[in-house]
Amino acid sequence: MSKVFIVLDEEEQVKLERICLDKDREEALEFILKHVAQKLKKPMPCLAGQLMRPER
Repeated sequence: MSKVFIVLDEEEQVKLERICLDKDREEALEFILKHVAQKLKKPMPCLAGQLMRPER
């Protein structure tokens, strides 16, 4: 399976940090389903593979 990069906006980052601090499992699952899983379905062009190649 290939690597996936997910971009979170500032609001999503704050919410994720709060979930981690609270250790709220239900909210964590809701966050994953609502914010992360939806982004996995969208193809996003990424230069990471090209940028991480060793120079020749």
